[in-house]
Amino acid sequence: MIRNSNVTNIYINACSYSSIIQLGDAVRADPYLRAIAVQREGAFFDAEDFPYEEYSIFTRPFTEMESIVPLSQAHIHHEPKINVHAIDMEGVSGSSIVQVGSLKDIDAKSRIKHIRILARET
Repeated sequence: MIRNSNVTNIYINACSYSSIIQLGDAVRADPYLRAIAVQREGAFFDAEDFPYEEYSIFTRPFTEMESIVPLSQAHIHHEPKINVHAIDMEGVSGSSIVQVGSLKDIDAKSRIKHIRILARET
């Protein structure tokens, strides 16, 4: 059964880093993010100072979820529409999805390496 998605009010302050806002149905979503987050005290740096290849987290294979045994399902939709009064979010980030509607398949992946470099105290 095809249903319409009706959203009266939506406020999302920020959507970033391979994230998706989907109003309505979708067949597949594959958000993917790889990032290096560097916090360096008192200095500037170039993105080339931190190549992905130097960190094993970016070259290791993702652990795949085992196949799920097919499940017999029955859905009763009491309304022909999906009605949402309001969505109020500060942010959607890091390979995530906000969706009002159906989604058949999703394969979201995210790898983030956090590096914190503190200045030496003398």
